[in-house]
Amino acid sequence: MSLKSKKSSKLRKEKDIIVGLDVGTTKVCVIVARPKDENNVDIIGIGMAPSEGLHRGIVVNPSQTIDSIKAAISEAELKSGLQIDTVSVGIAGHHIRCIQTNSIIGINNPERVIGKSDIDRLIEQSRLIKLPSDTKIIDIIPQEFVIDGKDGFFATPIGMFGVKLEAKVNIVTGLISSIDDLSKCVMSCDVDIEDIVLEPIASSYAVLNETEKKVGVAMIDIGGGTTDIAVFKKGVLKYTAGVGIAGNLVTNDIIETFGISEQEAERIKREFGYALVSEILNDEEITVDAISRHAPKIISKSKLAGIIEARMEDIFELAQLEIKNSQIYEQLHAGVVITGGGSLIKATKDLAELILEKEVSLGIPTGLSGGLIKEVENPIFATGVGLILLKLKKYSDYSNIYKSNKGKSKNRNSIFEIIRNWFDEL
Repeated sequence: MSLKSKKSSKLRKEKDIIVGLDVGTTKVCVIVARPKDENNVDIIGIGMAPSEGLHRGIVVNPSQTIDSIKAAISEAELKSGLQIDTVSVGIAGHHIRCIQTNSIIGINNPERVIGKSDIDRLIEQSRLIKLPSDTKIIDIIPQEFVIDGKDGFFATPIGMFGVKLEAKVNIVTGLISSIDDLSKCVMSCDVDIEDIVLEPIASSYAVLNETEKKVGVAMIDIGGGTTDIAVFKKGVLKYTAGVGIAGNLVTNDIIETFGISEQEAERIKREFGYALVSEILNDEEITVDAISRHAPKIISKSKLAGIIEARMEDIFELAQLEIKNSQIYEQLHAGVVITGGGSLIKATKDLAELILEKEVSLGIPTGLSGGLIKEVENPIFATGVGLILLKLKKYSDYSNIYKSNKGKSKNRNSIFEIIRNWFDEL
């Protein structure tokens, strides 16, 4: 009997829920939300489980990964009282690449009015780019549009007039094997995948606002296995990359230096760790549990901070290189936002400002309207919350198109009917 069929007698089905699934290297997080209207959701369930079977965001042990995902889904179902059938999944890793290219089409409408079908055709045209055989497209993100050779603009050109439409686009790619391995693990948990989203894009919906994205901002999401970078300007994603140094390597350095367990290393990093030695005002001694049969160890806060600072420096130096690769490093007028579990180490913001030479702020999920808001106001939930908010935006976009197509009809569907229709069309 499948996991789903076992639960169906206890859990209620509700078609209109949105579920975000963040499969990280150290944790699996599931967030369940119910749309209130086109712009607001209530968080009604959260599931968390330790992540096993992944290394730097890549599945290395499918059976362990499946068990971790099932555990998080089960907890989210129990807390929400609802059966989870479909999820939006975040994906990350240092295999992610961002390619810039151009695409061009002719407008075949006799009245020369640009419609949504033309935008879709333009996006499909950009998919014809040649890629390595082991790589596939995750997302295509328009940067700007040009009509009949005129100056580029960044809003949607739907409804404008022209005979030729061009677009500069960013094509986000990843390894087929990594994408397929994660997809198979998720579907083995008796849920369908509604969408696969690049994690830094998802996180940006939770911790960045539209003004920051317009004037220029970089986001650094420090997870357990990877650190993901996303750079925004003029309201669109300009560059994204991932580096294979993150919170786990900080923990591993502590383990190797002091000869302690992973659990103890995580505890002292969280409770006593500093990313900058100079920020320690009182250099106290810490009693640390040693591995079994050994006496407890005494270490200083400053020695612990020295280990953390060295590795966090590596993270921000590599992140800075990637941000500079975007070619708009000097145009980031909103500075840098750091998020993810690795951003919670004390004085991380101060170290980031020293290395990046930018104003740095901590990214905490916002934009939620009701339900378990306080429970997810933490950088570790940035991707999970972002998956929810991104999906809500897609519903809102679909709703606006639907209403536009209905014209002046007096009997417009409610948001929930629109969402049902959207699901039915999948």
